[in-house]
Amino acid sequence: MKSATRLYRTWKAKSATRKALFISLVFHLCFLCTTFYILVQNQPIVSDKASLTAELISTEHTARPKPLRKKLAPRPHMPVHDLTDVNTGESPPSLASPVAVPSETPRPALGRSLQAEVEKEKSSPALDLSTQNWSEVSTAAQTLREVEGNLSKTEAASPAGDTTLGAKRSGPPRIQRTPKVTTLKIVEEVEEDIPPALLEEIKEKRKALPNIRFPMLMKKLAQEIVETSEGGPIDVVFVIDASGSMGNNIKSVIEHLTEMVDVYKSSKIDYALGVTEFWARKGSNEIKVTQLTRSFTEYKRTLQAISTHQDENALDAVVQTVKELRFRATSKRHFILVTDEPLTSLEGITLDNAIAHCREFGIYVNVLGLPLDGHQSLATQTGGKWHLIPEEPRPQMPQRANRTLTSRNKAVSLRKAQWADVAKVGDPALKFGGSIPVDIVLFIDSSKSMEDKLPNFLQQFDILVRDWDNAFMDYQIGVVRFRSRASVNMINVYNPPQTLEQIRKIIELPCQGDETLLDAVAEGMRRIKLRPNAQPYFILVTDEPAAGEYSPLAIIQMLEQKRVLVNVVGTYDDFQQQVATKTGGVWVPIPEGQTTNHLYW
Repeated sequence: MKSATRLYRTWKAKSATRKALFISLVFHLCFLCTTFYILVQNQPIVSDKASLTAELISTEHTARPKPLRKKLAPRPHMPVHDLTDVNTGESPPSLASPVAVPSETPRPALGRSLQAEVEKEKSSPALDLSTQNWSEVSTAAQTLREVEGNLSKTEAASPAGDTTLGAKRSGPPRIQRTPKVTTLKIVEEVEEDIPPALLEEIKEKRKALPNIRFPMLMKKLAQEIVETSEGGPIDVVFVIDASGSMGNNIKSVIEHLTEMVDVYKSSKIDYALGVTEFWARKGSNEIKVTQLTRSFTEYKRTLQAISTHQDENALDAVVQTVKELRFRATSKRHFILVTDEPLTSLEGITLDNAIAHCREFGIYVNVLGLPLDGHQSLATQTGGKWHLIPEEPRPQMPQRANRTLTSRNKAVSLRKAQWADVAKVGDPALKFGGSIPVDIVLFIDSSKSMEDKLPNFLQQFDILVRDWDNAFMDYQIGVVRFRSRASVNMINVYNPPQTLEQIRKIIELPCQGDETLLDAVAEGMRRIKLRPNAQPYFILVTDEPAAGEYSPLAIIQMLEQKRVLVNVVGTYDDFQQQVATKTGGVWVPIPEGQTTNHLYW
């Protein structure tokens, strides 16, 4: 405190000049300190800013790899039936025209005669479809976009909707249902212990009776059952002989079951379905009773799982079904016994005992059987109907190439061909039924000469679709439309599933130019996307002999390797006839088709 007072007195005693100099000195000292501090503090800021600018410039001009627009999935293991040789991680198919990729170097033709190549070479080199630079040019891009524009947004965006052909499976679109692997197994037919005299009697009685085919028979039997219902519910149980001789009959029941169910639905009857399969082995009965269900899909799967064996005892099966089956309280109860053998029993049950059991529980027994007194009595005495079990015709073999025809005869044959025969190309698909899925691909020649033929094909295509639907097939359809102009292939691939409306609009696009069938088949195999567990089923439609850059023999070997079943609506040509024969398909002549020798056309 004293020192502060002393400083104050000293300061007061000084003159004004000395005070001003002292204040000026202090001020300049503060100014120098502030300036020095600012200079020192601002130096790092300038340096950091310059460094940051340099980094920004460096980063801006550095070439970085562009990120992938779509994450590529690893390539899965390709199953036997998968025809795709490229990555399958693509967007769903649509009607948009494919991207144009012009061909670089055309390859010389390898020849068109299949027979000549078979004679010259023992084995053909492998056909590598994945490395070929195909021309995917389509001058019909605008037309295709118009087709897509005419479709509803739902169909264009999601072609696997409820309108998709063959879409009989429940669940959301694109969800594939696990197919029923088990199918009808037919063992080698054994000699039945039927006396020769009885066999002769059956043959003679058959001659005097009309042989009604299974579709009509199933419909007639359903109508008779409906007549007994009086508007109430009905319980219908198939009692099926599963002995070795019944394989074809069981198949026919499965294939034409829809005719029976359609009658029930049209009559608005409350119906439930059951089944009993029976056979015998090593002196004992095997009788499997499946309870009633209202699910037609599950019921058909049960029928498809039936395996055939060696022997049977029908009377034992009828009585056991009466005991085990749980009928509804107010329903009319019907058995349909399907057998091609006399009625026998291992447990000592007589025909009268079986009839008494059925009458006690009010069960009508309808019989699809033989013209024998026992079969007819079982039906009539229980109030049911008896029908002769049909004799199925021998299966038709695929039509083989006829090499004895002259060019003149071939031309005459093509002029006389009927469009109604086109329906035969759908027959091989019916044998699959609902056991395995089928992916059908139409290869449509859209060259100028097909302009007046495709409308006729579409009419027959409606019949094919109807037959596939009636067989309850699990199928879907894709289209490969092909033509060429100025040596440029124009191949449009529309992956399945496509709706009936889409298929019609694709096929009805304008026809122009020429065609190369061999290139279209090879390109179609490379680009088409099929279900891994489906049977590939091709239908080739063309009116010209096969042409293209690939060898016919190589194409056939590739189709056989992929296990593709190929059917052809075409002309007389080595490739077309051979590919149908070797893959198990059908070849039918296309009306007004062309031949290699145009002298007689």
